Amino acid sequence: MSVVTGQLAVGTATPSQVNQPSVHSIFVHIHNNDNTNNLLIGGADLNASNGMILPKLDSIEIILQPLDVLYLLASSGTINASYLVRNT
Repeated sequence: MSVVTGQLAVGTATPSQVNQPSVHSIFVHIHNNDNTNNLLIGGADLNASNGMILPKLDSIEIILQPLDVLYLLASSGTINASYLVRNT
């Protein structure tokens, strides 16, 4: 099992890619480190009007299917987000 962790500075203009495509299912844990703004989560077509909202200081765990990629976008300003990705 491999584990990759890190942090991303996420802006409002261009979605930030969290993981690389994998031929296996992967487990992704995302934490919104910001205490003011929401983080938006979605696929490659993520924008301000279609993202799933991750409220300030909240976390989510997602299992991605093979070849799926997760993207993040800030609702306002720049948000720092932490992530953990591991093979299932």
